[in-house]
Amino acid sequence: MTKMINFGIDLGTSNSLIAKFDKGSVEVFKNPNGFKETLPSIVGFRNDRIMVGDQARTYAEKDPKSVASRFKRKMGTTETIKIQSLNASKTPIDLSAFVLKELKGFVHSGEAVEAAVITIPASFDTVQSNATKDAGISAGFKHVVLLQEPIAASLAYANKEKSDDLRNSQWIVYDLGGGTFDVALVKIVEGELTVVDHEGDNYLGGSDFDSMIVERILVPEINRRGKFEDLLAQMKSEKGKYNKLWTVLLHKAEEAKIELSTKASAEIDLGMIRDLEDDEGNAIDTILNITRSEFENVIKDAVDGTVDMMKKILTRNSLQSSDLKFILMVGGSTYSPYVRKRVEEMMNIPVNTSIDPTSAITIGAAYFAGSKEFKQEGAAPKAPTNSQIKFRAVYNRNTQESEETFTAKVEGNTAGLFYRISNDDGSFDSGLKPLTTRIAEDLPLREGSFNLFTFKILDGQNNIIDVGFDSIQIAQGRYSVAGQMLPEDICLVKDDRSTKDTRLDLVFAKNCVLPTKGKRTVEIAKTIVKGSRDAITIMVVEGPSEKHSSTNKPIGILAITGEQISRDLLRGTEVDLTFEMSESRDLTVSAYLNGTGQEFSQVFKGQARHVDTRLLATEVLQLETKIQTEIEDAQANHNHDGAAKLEKLNDELQSLIVESASLSSDDVTDDRFKLEDKKCKIAQGIFELTASKRIDAAKANYLQVKSDTASMVQESGNDRERHQLKEILAREELHIHSTNPERIDAATSELQRLHFQILARQPDFLVGMFQHLEEIRPTMNDQAQAKQLIDHGRRLVATKNWDDLRDVNGQLWMLVPDTERAEEDVRLYTGIV
Repeated sequence: MTKMINFGIDLGTSNSLIAKFDKGSVEVFKNPNGFKETLPSIVGFRNDRIMVGDQARTYAEKDPKSVASRFKRKMGTTETIKIQSLNASKTPIDLSAFVLKELKGFVHSGEAVEAAVITIPASFDTVQSNATKDAGISAGFKHVVLLQEPIAASLAYANKEKSDDLRNSQWIVYDLGGGTFDVALVKIVEGELTVVDHEGDNYLGGSDFDSMIVERILVPEINRRGKFEDLLAQMKSEKGKYNKLWTVLLHKAEEAKIELSTKASAEIDLGMIRDLEDDEGNAIDTILNITRSEFENVIKDAVDGTVDMMKKILTRNSLQSSDLKFILMVGGSTYSPYVRKRVEEMMNIPVNTSIDPTSAITIGAAYFAGSKEFKQEGAAPKAPTNSQIKFRAVYNRNTQESEETFTAKVEGNTAGLFYRISNDDGSFDSGLKPLTTRIAEDLPLREGSFNLFTFKILDGQNNIIDVGFDSIQIAQGRYSVAGQMLPEDICLVKDDRSTKDTRLDLVFAKNCVLPTKGKRTVEIAKTIVKGSRDAITIMVVEGPSEKHSSTNKPIGILAITGEQISRDLLRGTEVDLTFEMSESRDLTVSAYLNGTGQEFSQVFKGQARHVDTRLLATEVLQLETKIQTEIEDAQANHNHDGAAKLEKLNDELQSLIVESASLSSDDVTDDRFKLEDKKCKIAQGIFELTASKRIDAAKANYLQVKSDTASMVQESGNDRERHQLKEILAREELHIHSTNPERIDAATSELQRLHFQILARQPDFLVGMFQHLEEIRPTMNDQAQAKQLIDHGRRLVATKNWDDLRDVNGQLWMLVPDTERAEEDVRLYTGIV
């Protein structure tokens, strides 16, 4: 039988679950120890013993430095978690793999779990997604497919029994889990689920609520009852005196938070915490009472921030609250009555809590897994017994229709062969039919049921021919997924010589459906010598393509070294790049070097996120200098509204300066990542508020270049160049009114190239350029060759051989060092126009 993945896993920050799709229904497995569906995502180490789940949570009270939790928040980073009992560190991938292995033990049937659909927050970047997949492979899965959590939640809701009529409807998924937050706009069109738009925060969830309780309620109370020198900093520092207390208090806060979901108050007994003493050795033994109103006041701003994200989605998609059916609440943190009430009040949209917030994600993952074939990672495709026949089937595994069309393409010698399709209850049998290159059958479906059909190819003696396909599985009344969307733009960072800066080249746009492909051609910025360690390197970033590269998140580089090439690659040589991104966000970039004829199948190297606290503090201070300059510029130009908005951003920046300065280099929390995200958001805000200034400058430059180029074309251009100018100007309305200065700059560059093209034919320009190259000859790499070319050039000037002089100029230009050429290029290029 054709093997499907069937198993779905919610690998959560706080808790994880596993479920299985089986003949149209989903079972969530329970832990054999305690019979709970959830497994706490906590790993403990005691001597040679590894504990996962509740045992690890309990052990954390005794030895918190040998227990790791909340490691999902550090997936895709260079961070490791030190384990005291091992005297070693574990990566987030290692720890996640332990959780995944433990979940396998929940499967009571004893079957081997060889493949799984693992869910990820939609806001996870490419590196975090890849790290999650790596954890699955490390846990022993032979095939891992990633599924975004809002899609999983929507599948769980849409496919539950007796659900509302959801045809052609839309809603918002509000997923507030233990460590991450996602909000997504979901539509159902013609029986398929589609995520239309998304916002999220990888550092907002129930664990942040726990931290807020500790920092804003518990620590002030403990400070009042004892004498401490900077208690909070000592708790967060790995070498701090009270570092163990941080983990213990987080667990106490989590217990209180859960209790406050059903009670008006909760107690935390500090006397139960081992060795809790102040700096003078006095024991802190008291019971703290936390009221629900105190808790709600602490999390209010964070919850309001989630509502702001929803409003952004509505604004971007020109929607009103009345256009949405409901807000689907999932994630353990939505158990809080305050979260539900606040969101409903602020959005004026009904809140839907009809599915279990804890298990919804894994149930949806299992439904999705039931539609995915098991294909072993890295394995060669299974060869059919009859190598003469190649078979490819196409049909919907989930449908709302009462009949499903099954089609197949057959390649090879079909003479004397037959096929037959029959369902498991005997109500349909196609009978024996001759096998042709095309098969098309309308299969009747039982309403609301899982329909299983047997497919056979037989020879003239009724022997079965194995073509690697033997069953058709269709769930009637179930919804399928139209495709997973890309949460952010993927761009290349390119040098822009005209501005001495960088610009972004969009490869894949946000919300495009995965898998997807794209092509780009880039020019080599410097000569790469064969056998050298020099390399072509292009940074790949994730984030808005209309922003500056510094405001986006680096996810890796494209790299080809001199050691890989068969001969020297000259500056300006074109490289053809082909980008492919899988449904699980695996990015493959192949390259073709026009200069050598070589092809490389993978030139992308993922880059784990690293944040140095000292560098972060420096970058924040640099951002302060920039924003002060922009405020002064806005005030000088009487842009009072812009100055006021920049001042507001500056207030946020001042808070960030204080926070980043107080962050210790051995901070054990994920605060460094939160603060870097805040820095990027402020930088994006500055970029947006100053966009009009850049647009005005870009337009002014365009108009000047346009005037100069038009004059040049009129005076010295040929018919082809006049046509080129006419084509550029015909598109003027598209870019001159653009809100993106880079689009205007691109049009300006087209005009500059046309201008240069004409200039390059003119003797005065060729002589002037040659004379300039004579002046900078001492900087050139090969002085002997430079002297020969200069002497030859002088003779060409004397004989007025302009065509050959153009070639000599080009050869001299290639002798200018790469480090100086870009600056000289800008000076000459801008000087021309």
